[in-house]
Amino acid sequence: MACFWLHQNETSINIPGVEEISAVTYYKIEINVGDVKWGVSHRYNDFYDLHNILVVDHGVSKDILPPKKAIRNKTPEFIETRRRGLEAYLRSVLNYLKRTMPKVFVEFLNFHAFDIYFMLQNLALHLYFEADNVLCSTKSYKFNPLQLHAISECFKRPFPEIEHNDIRCDLSNVMDFCSQLQHLCVVGSLAKFQSSNLIPNRLPFELSAFKSLQFLEVGGINFEQLYSTGTLRSLLQNIRVHKTAVTSISQILLCDVLHKSVVNQSEIWTAITKIDFSKNNLTNIDESIQLVPNVKVLLLDHNKISSISNLSFLTQLVHLSLSDNLISSCDQLHTKLGNIRTLDLSQNAIVSLRGFSKLYSLESLDISFNKVSEVEDVTCIGDLPCLENLILMGNSVATTVDYRMKVLEPFGERSKDICLDNEKPSQSEIDKVLILRALRIVKEGKMPSFKHSFSSL
Repeated sequence: MACFWLHQNETSINIPGVEEISAVTYYKIEINVGDVKWGVSHRYNDFYDLHNILVVDHGVSKDILPPKKAIRNKTPEFIETRRRGLEAYLRSVLNYLKRTMPKVFVEFLNFHAFDIYFMLQNLALHLYFEADNVLCSTKSYKFNPLQLHAISECFKRPFPEIEHNDIRCDLSNVMDFCSQLQHLCVVGSLAKFQSSNLIPNRLPFELSAFKSLQFLEVGGINFEQLYSTGTLRSLLQNIRVHKTAVTSISQILLCDVLHKSVVNQSEIWTAITKIDFSKNNLTNIDESIQLVPNVKVLLLDHNKISSISNLSFLTQLVHLSLSDNLISSCDQLHTKLGNIRTLDLSQNAIVSLRGFSKLYSLESLDISFNKVSEVEDVTCIGDLPCLENLILMGNSVATTVDYRMKVLEPFGERSKDICLDNEKPSQSEIDKVLILRALRIVKEGKMPSFKHSFSSL
């Protein structure tokens, strides 16, 4: 980002040309501050209004603005003369006001959109009116990487001395707000920001200013630019990361650590109980997942994960969602998901549920839209004592004759408690299930026990 206070000698203003919009001539202004440049367009009347304010309130000479002309003010010669005059005017005013930079001049040239200090000054004014409303309601507040970069950079160095007494623009308003905010939303972008050459996702930033944050929501940022998480490892309870280019969880949980392959106890996120890393490019669940030992809810939908691994570290995990991934094999899941209650593996490539047979705490299983084709590959979960919700729709097994009865039969008398494909069994289905179970037991040479009243017989 631009920093006028550090690059005053590398700042220039030019008006290289004009454009006509709806028969009105606009002068295209280019501002360069160091390596940062941006553009803004104004018609002559905007210059005239600005000048009147600067003359009255800031001592600018009255005679330096090119005068108005009532007639023949559309000729190319006149416009070119005025263009050069307005360019000289802006350069003269900038040189005169560079130590004070009044707000009206800053906003005329859009410094508040691209310059570190003036962006924060503008943010401070906004928060002066909105901060209490946001903090009292625990609403989320959205920052972009430019604002976070400005916060990170500006508070590393002394503030410039500005001759104004407007406490509404005091940068302490920003720091106070950040230190109390509980829900932060950060949205990045790879596109150039407005009319500048700034690309938000290329700007480094940190989060140490946020002292009370409980929920961090991130979309489309570059985690390589996040170089410090401050105290978030001991504060953050909920984190949501979407639409990023990360391929491993370590790029998120170890974003501020140089060697991301090394996991240390000092890097544990002790307070996190919910994680949503859906809609990224994750290819696996790497060992860094052990850095969130207290997580209860883990959402990894819409990624490119091909296997379930390293989750045995998460002893508190009760809800796992891996919908729309590349998982085909689920062997010995009880060794990886010992205390899981709800499991969503819809839209994968799973062919059998045999690996689910010892998930004794499992209450809900969504295996819809996979590749399960044989009833025998489903019946193996009939002994799960807590299972109440089972979704198999979208698998070819669901087209089998008497599919519902055959799937429910292994559950025996518990079949009445099983909600299959979002539908509880009818009394008729329950009776048929018990008959099928009795016939199977007899076939196995055992004596069936009829504890159920077949009301439909």
